[in-house]
Amino acid sequence: MACRMLFAAELVDYSGHISARIPGTERFLIHGHPVSRAEVTADDIVTVDREGKLVEGKWNPPSELPMHIRTYLARDDVQSVAHLHNRMVVVLSMADRPLIPASNPGALFGPGPIPVYPDPALIHTNEQGDAVARRLGAGDAAILRGHGSIVVGNSIEWTFAACIDLEEAATRLYYASLLGPVRFYSEDELNRVAKGRRRMPVIQKIWDHNVAKTKLAGLLERV
Repeated sequence: MACRMLFAAELVDYSGHISARIPGTERFLIHGHPVSRAEVTADDIVTVDREGKLVEGKWNPPSELPMHIRTYLARDDVQSVAHLHNRMVVVLSMADRPLIPASNPGALFGPGPIPVYPDPALIHTNEQGDAVARRLGAGDAAILRGHGSIVVGNSIEWTFAACIDLEEAATRLYYASLLGPVRFYSEDELNRVAKGRRRMPVIQKIWDHNVAKTKLAGLLERV
């Protein structure tokens, strides 16, 4: 569902992926490499181990799996990882425009700027995956310059909602910057907005809204 919903939100295209840790293990679920993100089914999910080796499933995992695996190994708190090709986040990175909270969706990520991984190459090795995990640090998101982003959370719902907020924050910042200097949130404003934005009822509301939206688009049939 999350994979199809990310497609419906135009945050992934023919590439991009979302994964989940099997609780209490070092095994992970992700959809198969060749499957369209618009029509992933449960049968298309594969299980991989901490080395990225296929444990169960009929497809090879995505080629950028090291971004997921090395992040999980670096962060015990992370239960879900998404790699997006989100248009406006990439546009800001192309212009070296830092993504600093200036709207409520951006407040989810705390004080900015959101860290940027400078190498636009695809993440195919453990060394690259480790470098991305280091740039992410203890945060919820990092931008991959000219490429996309990585977003993490303590559940699939949390990660999905953060994906939505990240692109919305970038889009609002882009349009505001066309009008003139941007008024960024003060520390007090950021703290107060973030406190509400990170509440699970808000996260669940974003998830439920996108479930309904994607169902209306006909993209949640045969999940």
